[in-house]
Amino acid sequence: MSNTLFVAGLGGRIFNCTLRALAKQGELAQLRGVSASGYKNLIEVAEKLEHDSTHRFFPLDVYSRELAEGEQICEGHFGYLVFVDEGSVLEGHTPDFKLEVPVFGAALPSTLPLAELGVDVAIDATGKFLTREKAQHFLDAGAKKVIMSAPAKDDTPLVIYGINDEDDTGLSIVSRASCTTTCAAPIVKALGDVYGMPRNIFLNTTHAVTNSQLSLDGNAHKFANGFGCMDNIVVTDTGATKSLQRMFPAIENTFGISCRVPVTDGSILSLVMEFDEAGQTQALNKENVLAALRAYEALHPLNLRVSHRKTMVSTYVIGRGIGSIVAPGQIEVLGKNVHVVAGYDNEYGYAYLLALSALKAPLPA
Repeated sequence: MSNTLFVAGLGGRIFNCTLRALAKQGELAQLRGVSASGYKNLIEVAEKLEHDSTHRFFPLDVYSRELAEGEQICEGHFGYLVFVDEGSVLEGHTPDFKLEVPVFGAALPSTLPLAELGVDVAIDATGKFLTREKAQHFLDAGAKKVIMSAPAKDDTPLVIYGINDEDDTGLSIVSRASCTTTCAAPIVKALGDVYGMPRNIFLNTTHAVTNSQLSLDGNAHKFANGFGCMDNIVVTDTGATKSLQRMFPAIENTFGISCRVPVTDGSILSLVMEFDEAGQTQALNKENVLAALRAYEALHPLNLRVSHRKTMVSTYVIGRGIGSIVAPGQIEVLGKNVHVVAGYDNEYGYAYLLALSALKAPLPA
């Protein structure tokens, strides 16, 4: 039986894609509620959820409704998002599927009625509660478990569905790391299982723009993000470097950059790994590397996919609910070094596995 869910971060990119992923997985009925930091215009929220400029139409029709008299669950409850079969909004059409999800506005998650709603797992898609102390607010509200949809800013365990989820033995707070980590980790794991963990890693992600950047030059939280995202390739850091070393402590050094480029979605990872020759049971060549990736793909098809295309183009990966899609024609081996190119949908691909991890995550005893 899948866990019941609550998602905070109403209207954000990862929020919207997580709900889209739940609908595609046939698990939207497990959603017990959603929240924003305050009141939102639900008519506008529903319209942007139903039609996304990048991902197009939601799998269901989406609209909103205001509260009827006596319907308010608690202070801050200000309406419902309503999901029905496509075409069910037409007059005289009775939907086979209809779900009304309560919407709350709360600056602090501890005021949310998560216990009353019967929530197992709260997903923080706000990016604001990235320490144990802050995530505790969801537990105080009655959730049994919290999953952060970004790298934690403390020592909260990083757990990626299908990669190291055996480390989650029923932990109450975990982080799902980042989209780039979700792309890199299965490649590192697949080759590490055969050749031992790489000693050194350098990664460069050519990454789509995000809402942390400005459309025109201005003041942003990070200096580089203050340059207009449609006019610049912006070089910034990536949290994937620290996340990979935390997940795989045998890696000695991890370096990397993120080059933000003017596309709305779809990112490409260039991953260079240096292996130690000692203890290798197979020759380090392109054929064996590709075989190792295919063997891992057979066991973890949602984490890693070897494309039938020889090269990688970013639009290939948009809308694909897969963590990492490798281009077989762009694998190179030089001595102890392996270079792999992989694409990933940094929004939906990440959110698809985020939704799965929340549905299937073990709950604290």
